[in-house]
Amino acid sequence: MKNYKIIFLLLLSVMGQQLMAQTEVKKPKEAFELFFGTFVNNDETALNKLNDYLRPTVEGQNAYQVDFKETSKEMINGSVENFLAAFPKATASACKKEAEEYFIAMFGNFKTGKLTVKNIKVVPNEYVKDEKIAEISYSVSFLVPSKLTSGPKGDLSKIKAEELKKYLVQAAQDFKNADKTVTADQSFNLYEMKVGDKIYYWNGSPDEIVSNLTDFYFESFGANE
Repeated sequence: MKNYKIIFLLLLSVMGQQLMAQTEVKKPKEAFELFFGTFVNNDETALNKLNDYLRPTVEGQNAYQVDFKETSKEMINGSVENFLAAFPKATASACKKEAEEYFIAMFGNFKTGKLTVKNIKVVPNEYVKDEKIAEISYSVSFLVPSKLTSGPKGDLSKIKAEELKKYLVQAAQDFKNADKTVTADQSFNLYEMKVGDKIYYWNGSPDEIVSNLTDFYFESFGANE
C-alpha cells in the first residue's frame, strides 16, 4: 500500500511540474515571420497579429502603432523631393507625378521581398540568467530589373521636362517588369521574455531587419550604361 502512495505522490509531482512549465506562445520562427511581415512587407494583417501576440508583454497595449499608408506616403514624398531638387524647378514641377510612380514601383519591389527562414538556434542569453536567445538565419529574395534605364546625362540643371519624364516612365516600367531575383543572407536575434508561465520572443529594434536589407537592395540593380 505504501508503494502505491509513493507512486501516486510521484505522479502528482510530475503533473505539477508539467502544469508549472513555461510554454512558448509562438515558436521563434512564427514570431519572426510576424516581425518580418510587419516591418518589411508592411502587411496590416501581420501587424495586427504581432500586436495581439505581444499585447500581454506591454500591459495590454499595442506594441506597434503604424499607419502604413501614411508612412509610405511620407517616404515617397521625401524621396521625390530629394530627387527632383537636382533639376530645374520647371522640370521638377512637370515631372512630379512620374517621379512618384517611379519611387512607388521601386519601393514596391522591396516591400514584396520573400522570406525564407533557413535555421533557428536557441542558445542561453549570456547577459540574462535563465533566459534564451533565438538566433535566426534567413534569406530574403527581391525582384529587380536586370537592366535599369540610364538616367539623364550632362548638366542636370539644364535637363528638359520631356527628357526627365521619358526616363522616369521607362525606369518605373523596368521595376514593374523586374526579371532578376537577388537574394540576401541575413541573421537576426529574438530574445526570450517570460510573462507568468508564457514565453514570448521579441527584439526592441525590429527596424534593423529593414536597415540590414536596404543597402543590399539598392546596390542590387544598376543603370544600363
